[in-house]
Amino acid sequence: MAPPFSNYHNLITASKIKRPNLIKALAAVILCSVFYLIGFYQNTRGSIPLPSPVLAQTQKNAVACVIPVAANITLDFEPHHRPADPPPSAAAVPELPPCDPSYSEYTPCEDARRSLAFERARLIYRERHCPASGEERLRCRVPAPHGYRVPFRWPESRELAWYANVPHKELTVEKGKQNWVHYEGDRFRFPGGGTMFPRGADAYIDEIGKLINLKDGSIRTAIDTGCGVASFGAYLLSRNVLTVSFAPRDSHEAQVQFALERGVPALIGIIASIRLPYPSRAFDIAHCSRCLIPWGEHDGQYLLEVDRLLRPGGYWILSGPPINWEGHDLKAEQDRVEGVARSICWKKLVQKNDIAIWQKPTNHVHCRATRRVFRQPGFCTSQNPDQAWLVFHYPAFSPLNFMNLLVGRLIGVIVRYQNHLVGKRAAGVWTQLKNGHLLSLSTFAS
Repeated sequence: MAPPFSNYHNLITASKIKRPNLIKALAAVILCSVFYLIGFYQNTRGSIPLPSPVLAQTQKNAVACVIPVAANITLDFEPHHRPADPPPSAAAVPELPPCDPSYSEYTPCEDARRSLAFERARLIYRERHCPASGEERLRCRVPAPHGYRVPFRWPESRELAWYANVPHKELTVEKGKQNWVHYEGDRFRFPGGGTMFPRGADAYIDEIGKLINLKDGSIRTAIDTGCGVASFGAYLLSRNVLTVSFAPRDSHEAQVQFALERGVPALIGIIASIRLPYPSRAFDIAHCSRCLIPWGEHDGQYLLEVDRLLRPGGYWILSGPPINWEGHDLKAEQDRVEGVARSICWKKLVQKNDIAIWQKPTNHVHCRATRRVFRQPGFCTSQNPDQAWLVFHYPAFSPLNFMNLLVGRLIGVIVRYQNHLVGKRAAGVWTQLKNGHLLSLSTFAS
């Protein structure tokens, strides 16, 4: 134990060391206070006086910088350094006069008188025929129909259209009992009926929905051949299926015009000798409700066009003659349709009452084998199936190339995972591919 004297000595030594630090801090505080007071004093008594000669010169300069401002001065913001404007030139395009009111429904390349000069076989005369380069062309502005009004907005337009916009009553008489369209005062009403669904398109679509799944999202697009007033497409829109409808310009006046006025995608067209203007595999469903297209004739070229448009696994729906019309001497016609469908490897899924549904294959593994039986139509690899503008039908169909994608994915699985389990799994997948089944890509996932 240290003696008490040593502790006292240590305490005195520590106090001597801290004393100089305390003195420095106190001096800093005093100096800061002094300078603060000097600054405060300078601000309260004004600026520091300058010598008289300097002060006089400063005041003189200050007076010289003052600019008198008038109360009503006008500011000029225009640029004063710019080149002169070029001389005005005359308009390059002459003003086009309005057409005669009789042209209010003019449709380019759809002249009924011109079409009579073309072949009637296969309804070629109803196709689009444009004037030759030397013929007279329209040089005026097409007017709106007399009394034209802004169309109803969707979804109200699905049931209503103004008579003044589509002034044709023929269908209200000819198809009145089938509930295509009714005339009511200054407007048309569309009950949603059709030749094969007088109870309405909604009930008809419900019947189809009992045969194939319309709710799982796999069916997104449809094409309706011979659409009438496009009620089928109009009611599919409410089921998240976008439908393109087409019909020819024939004795049923204004079919497509009614569809467009209702807000349904539609165009004037017909399956005759030229492909429809769509790329291949564009639709999930193709639909024909008593569209009067001879599907079994002309070497099945009409069904070959539908096959081009359908995606792998897509559906073709045929309702009305010749389906279930054996008592009307149409069994032979239905047999021809069934034969063409088998020759292009379609599978008939179901037939209920007047509705029959076929499915396009997801690959052509089995189809290549059946070529020994059905030699026509054959596969065509020389033509591009996506070319559609002014391309004539060809009596052959394009093979599906999904096998290349799937086999490539399969090889990738085998190379990446070198273990017994995946090897067995890949072998099983290959067995299913050889049997003609298209597997989802999730099957190949690790």
